[in-house]
Amino acid sequence: MKVLHIIKKTNDTYAWEAASRQRGKKDDQVFVLLLHDAVLAQSLGDADGVFACRDDVAARGVQTQAPLVGYEEIVKMLLEADSVVCW
Repeated sequence: MKVLHIIKKTNDTYAWEAASRQRGKKDDQVFVLLLHDAVLAQSLGDADGVFACRDDVAARGVQTQAPLVGYEEIVKMLLEADSVVCW
C-alpha cells in the first residue's frame, strides 16, 4: 500500500510520529510531503521518501535537504497514493 502523509505545520510531532510508525511496516510505502510552514522543519528524521514543495521553500527563502517537487509532481503523488493523510 502506498501512503502519502502531507504535513503543513512546522514541528508537528504527532504527524511525524505517525508517519514514522507507518514506515516501519513492511508492506507499506510511506512518503511525506512538506507544504506551507512544514518546509521550515529543521530535522527530517529519515529523509528518504520526504519531499518539499518547491514554491513553499522559495516563498520562505529557506533551504531543505528534502528533494523539491512542483505542483505537477504533487498531483502525481496524490493520484498514485492508495491513501492520503493530511495533517
